[in-house]
Amino acid sequence: MRTFEKEDQRLEGIGWVPDSGPCSGAYVLNEGRLLIDTGNMVGLVDEIREVAPLEKLEHIALTHTHFDHVGGMAEIFQTVAPHVLMHPMAREYARLLRSPFPEFFQSLEEAGKVCYVQDGAKIPGTEVQVFHLPGHTAGDLCFYLPEAQALFSGDTVLPHHVRFAAILSKPDEICGGRMKDKVESLRRLLRVPVKHLFPGHGEPVLHKGAHQIKIALLTLYQALYENPPEKAWLLMAEDLLAANQPEEAHECVKKARTLAPNSEAVALFGEKFR
Repeated sequence: MRTFEKEDQRLEGIGWVPDSGPCSGAYVLNEGRLLIDTGNMVGLVDEIREVAPLEKLEHIALTHTHFDHVGGMAEIFQTVAPHVLMHPMAREYARLLRSPFPEFFQSLEEAGKVCYVQDGAKIPGTEVQVFHLPGHTAGDLCFYLPEAQALFSGDTVLPHHVRFAAILSKPDEICGGRMKDKVESLRRLLRVPVKHLFPGHGEPVLHKGAHQIKIALLTLYQALYENPPEKAWLLMAEDLLAANQPEEAHECVKKARTLAPNSEAVALFGEKFR
């Protein structure tokens, strides 16, 4: 398990179990009391025990209920029975998992182990904030640690260098994912001071987490608006202005101008910087 206090002391106590193949990564926080996602790996309990006794685990917080993020729960519940935090919509789509997982979640619910959390909540016993950011699925949650400016993003934001990042994070319409929601969620994240990004797939991005959010949003705009090519950059500039980042917005306008030097839309937008 990798830890990060050498890079930033505010990240002390955060442990990362890397993703592997069709399996998300998992994060251990709060001296082993909190686990964010479980992957679908064998041996997760041994990784957790590197940080603290498994018996200390109190909460599992799920970013969403795709199998590559929840499959490891079964191994954990053979030893302990923590509470499971999820969005109500994520619970609904857990019913689509292959057996025995729909029955597994049903048994957890009947035992009072499932706790539904909404946007703006805090995970009990921590300062971790809950953001409901639909798009990849309808029940996507991200978890934010303000003191460290650390965002645990699940599949909402994946580092651009991750292989198949676009496929792994695309809207899953069967689970309520919508491109419109994904764009709005990323726009919202522009206003959040994110220094460190801890994604569901790929290595954490330290010190440049906000940059990955901007890349993710611009990449979506470029996929949605191939023509005219400057439109994606102007949309990004508008979002950055709204997020009180005028210098970066200006850079986007300059890029749009190089793509379309005679564009009336670019010229009009550029007037905002005079």
